[in-house]
Amino acid sequence: MKKGLIAGVIVIGFIALLFFAGSATSKKTSSTTQNGAAVSSAFTASETFFDFGTISMKNGKVSRMFSVANGGAAPQTIKRISTSCMCTEAFLVGQDNSKRGPFGMPGHGGFAPDINEVVPPQENRGIEVVFDPGAHGPAGVGKIERAVFVEDGSGGTQVITIKALVTP
Repeated sequence: MKKGLIAGVIVIGFIALLFFAGSATSKKTSSTTQNGAAVSSAFTASETFFDFGTISMKNGKVSRMFSVANGGAAPQTIKRISTSCMCTEAFLVGQDNSKRGPFGMPGHGGFAPDINEVVPPQENRGIEVVFDPGAHGPAGVGKIERAVFVEDGSGGTQVITIKALVTP
C-alpha cells in the first residue's frame, strides 16, 4: 500500500513539474513568427514573413528588405545576423543606406561574426534578405522556407522568414 502511495505522489509531482515548467517557458516569449517559432527580442519588425510566390531558377536571385526597430528608451545592439541555409544571405542596411555583409549560415563557409551595431532608441535598421533559387542546382525545385536570425545583445532573436516555390 505504501509503495503505491509513494508511486502516485511521484507521478503527480512529475506532472505538476511539467505543468509549471511549461508555464514559465511560455511567459518568456513575446510573439511568434509565421512558421510558429517563438521570438523574444529587443527589436520589433513590422513584417517578419514574405512569400516570393513562384520564382524561376533561371531568373536569378530575389531579395526583400525588412526593417527591425528599437522601440525602447535605451540603445540596443544587433549582435549577429545569420541564415538557416547557404542559399540565403542577409545584409545589414544602415540609416545612411550603407551595407554590411553578406551574412550567411554559420558553419558553412565561415562563422557568424559579431556585428555589434548599436541602434539608438526609436531608430531602425534594414535587413536585406537575398535568396538564390539556383544555389541547390536542379534538385532545388519545389517549396522552400528559409529564416534569417537577428540576434540582439541581450540574447534575444528576431526571426524573419521567407518562402517561395522554386521552378527550373
